[in-house]
Amino acid sequence: MQILKIGLFILAGLIGLIAIGGLIAPREVALSRSTVIEAPQEMVFNAVNDLKTWESWSPWKEMDPAMKVTMGNPSVGAGAFYSWKGEVSGEGRMEITSSSAPEKLTTHVDFKGQGGADAAWTFKPVDGGTETTWAFHTEFPYPFNAMLLFQDFEGAIEKDYDRGLELLKEQVEAKAAATPQFRVQAVELPLRHFVALRQTVDMSEMTAVFGANTPKVYQAVEQAGLKMVGMPCGLYYTWDEATGTTDCAQAIPLAEAHQLEGFQTIGIAENEALLIEYYGGYEGLGAAHMAIEGYCKQHGLEAGVPAIEEYVTDPASEPDTSKWLTRIYYPLVSKG
Repeated sequence: MQILKIGLFILAGLIGLIAIGGLIAPREVALSRSTVIEAPQEMVFNAVNDLKTWESWSPWKEMDPAMKVTMGNPSVGAGAFYSWKGEVSGEGRMEITSSSAPEKLTTHVDFKGQGGADAAWTFKPVDGGTETTWAFHTEFPYPFNAMLLFQDFEGAIEKDYDRGLELLKEQVEAKAAATPQFRVQAVELPLRHFVALRQTVDMSEMTAVFGANTPKVYQAVEQAGLKMVGMPCGLYYTWDEATGTTDCAQAIPLAEAHQLEGFQTIGIAENEALLIEYYGGYEGLGAAHMAIEGYCKQHGLEAGVPAIEEYVTDPASEPDTSKWLTRIYYPLVSKG
């Protein structure tokens, strides 16, 4: 009986200690860690916005290599999610709750049966690259917040975040180093007229759509007795990574505007523009677009629509893809 009383006194003391500790301990933890990554803002953002990349730089995957990750659908942008389960890392689910390319995104993590936490990422162009900040916030209900008095929870999170940023930096900088460097030129874009087929397509179907539609437009131009001035072009009005779609047109340039039944007539006014002359296969065009977008941000310029890809080299007559020339034009929005 005496032992029972002693046990009850000890238990009451512990409960009292926890209750008092809960009154003085913080009820939330908020912190942020930053690093500068020597890569364009868009490249860093895309690495975080695509959950399929996280396993390659996650500090928790490094600590728990056997952790099983199940990717959700979608896996990119707002609404993307994955779940995990591991002996060391436990079990839970993470979701991208908002995504604003290429400046910021937020995530929410649900630790199964143990509460949740929110994180925010910001990406800011600076001299030498992109300042990347990873912020953390969570709340502890009373009296469980008393545990914060007895463990360095904040220090553990900072250590994990520092390691995650270190791994992310290594990966993205390696990718940036392997990405070709492009020369951005300021040019005058003349008045241009096109006959085109325009639609919103899934990015995964672009090759098939361009391969089918460009010949259709060209044949319609020939049958109408019109003369193509220049080379076939792709016109891009939107590029939505979140939905994986693009509003684009397969276009044939003409000397004057003409209306053909079943096709769109598109005119692009004379304007200042930025140009990159890209040599290589079409799969590498994305890096050239990113280079122009980064140039615009660095110099405070605003790009208009549509972005133009002019396919100067005919792949049917030149098998060597390294010799394929594509001119990429971004018309600029006048500040006047």
